Amino acid sequence: GGGGGGGGITAAASRSAGGGGGASGGSAEKTFTVAPGTTFTYSVASGGVAGAAGAAGGAGGASTFTADNTTVTASGAPGGGGGAAAAEVRFLGGGVPAVAINGDVNGSGASGGTGLSLSNTAAVSGSGGSSIFGGGGAARASQIDGDDGIGRGSGGGGGCSISGSGDALGGAGAGGVIIVEEFA
Repeated sequence: GGGGGGGGITAAASRSAGGGGGASGGSAEKTFTVAPGTTFTYSVASGGVAGAAGAAGGAGGASTFTADNTTVTASGAPGGGGGAAAAEVRFLGGGVPAVAINGDVNGSGASGGTGLSLSNTAAVSGSGGSSIFGGGGAARASQIDGDDGIGRGSGGGGGCSISGSGDALGGAGAGGVIIVEEFA
């Protein structure tokens, strides 16, 4: 499934915060026995949108593959938490992944990292959850927008705002992938 987007941060004077990272999407494996002429349908998920200033990242979509009246679903991942910069210690949660369904093997993605506000001048954003295809957006401890997820299905990193220097957007989650292998 698609990775969730990282959370965004709204700047506040002399305040800091880091957004939560988006989770990575679920994965599934399934073996079908098919006859010539069997029809398949599928949909490859998009990644979750980056969190706008002060907003949570968007959820990634689900990837589906249907054959023989069975639909295998690799679940999309939720985005990371967003919010306003704060003076006190504060946590903005990373996305928690869902498990795929109807596969012979069903797996979840990885959780997004938690964003932390440590003081007026220090914060760290949460990293995006990695997938089996590569890394999520990196955690940041300086004034910067979140990184997009890199590997298919990975989550976007949270944005980081330091000492009211400006809003910080989250990173976008990466889209999903479907791999079909034929055995004769």
